[in-house]
Amino acid sequence: MNEVFAILLLIGMAWFVYMGAHIQEERRQKKHIPLLWEEGCVFNRVKKKLFDKSDVVYRDGDNT
Repeated sequence: MNEVFAILLLIGMAWFVYMGAHIQEERRQKKHIPLLWEEGCVFNRVKKKLFDKSDVVYRDGDNT
């Protein structure tokens, strides 16, 4: 039981350290920085459309 409590306490402390560092960095840069789970960050990247050759517009003189 002590190990479970210690792990939960460690996770909680890590959360506060991460959020404090994140807020401090946002204030230093004076702009919004997305959190790990927000759109545009490491774990939640917007999936880009793969290249589709059928979408290419060909013109006269193209060597295809």
